[in-house]
Amino acid sequence: MFLLLALIVLAPAGSVAAKPAPPLSPAATSAAIGREAIAMLASRATDSDPEVRTLVAAAWGRLANRAALPILRKSALDEKADVRIAAAVSLIKLGDQEGLPRLIAETKGSDSSASSPAEELRRMASDAARSRAVLRLGEVRSDATVEALKSCLSDASGEVRDSAAVALARLGLGGARQFAEAMNDSDEAVRTSAARSLGLIGHDGLEALKKAFSSDTSANVRAEAALAMGSFSDPASMGLLVAGLADKSGRVRLASARALALRDEPGSTLALKKMLDQSPAPEITLVICAALARRKEKIDLALLELTLGLRDPELKLLAVAALTSSDHAEAQSLLLKIMRTDTDGRVRATAAVGLVERLRGMSSGSKS
Repeated sequence: MFLLLALIVLAPAGSVAAKPAPPLSPAATSAAIGREAIAMLASRATDSDPEVRTLVAAAWGRLANRAALPILRKSALDEKADVRIAAAVSLIKLGDQEGLPRLIAETKGSDSSASSPAEELRRMASDAARSRAVLRLGEVRSDATVEALKSCLSDASGEVRDSAAVALARLGLGGARQFAEAMNDSDEAVRTSAARSLGLIGHDGLEALKKAFSSDTSANVRAEAALAMGSFSDPASMGLLVAGLADKSGRVRLASARALALRDEPGSTLALKKMLDQSPAPEITLVICAALARRKEKIDLALLELTLGLRDPELKLLAVAALTSSDHAEAQSLLLKIMRTDTDGRVRATAAVGLVERLRGMSSGSKS
């Protein structure tokens, strides 16, 4: 017995240890990372955080992953409306017939009136969720969609009615006149909401937005007008947004950067690069980095890595967006690390989606 132990201890390592496995090929490594990312998303479909569940439900449609249909059908029964809405939209994107009826169902309200302050708060939250469902319904062109949206025009909730008008206008079945006129309202909240609606419609009301951006006394209205102009393509509005990068209001500067990030004119890229050279606030910097990465411009990966070490999950989400679009080889390693180790479920799940999207892009690029 002791002789046997001595032989094991004294024997050369190679005589008892298994030979190391050969390194995986790049293709096999990518496949393994992809499987890990998908498994991570699947495990988060029942996360305790409804924001994570919503993100994951939306991801399956974004990734065109039909293998997730059973997961989505369960998510469509979630206790939280936003999870159900995201699941329904993904089901529609994946061609599942359950998707559209479920999304239409999320636009329906209760006929009962609130009898207490608590019930009134719940009704307001429900109306807000129904409004979001109506806007998503406006992305689906079908007879059933149009019928449901027209029905929502007579809803008891003004928020739902406005969303239905926006959704129909986006489908080319209505105009934006009511929202353009509302830009002259004396109530700042009304003007802010109208600007947001015009941005969602994206093809009417530009003059009203430009006027508000240039002269409104409210930074909130000017910021919303700036963001809305990101949906348009117009030289004059481009000039306003570039000027907005130097606005005295940080909110307007951020909105202008976000809007320019949505514009694909060459001038927007140049303006964003110039702004980046001025070392703006962290959030603006990351918005610009993500936009430049999508345009295959060089970005500072060290800055993104530094951001991932911070405690602010919102900034980390922006860094993940930039890494997802970056063609730098190190970006994948950073995404893999954050997917495995970050303490925020939303950040980890978003990194997983980013990894799958990068790998899918690399795969399609190698075939072309």
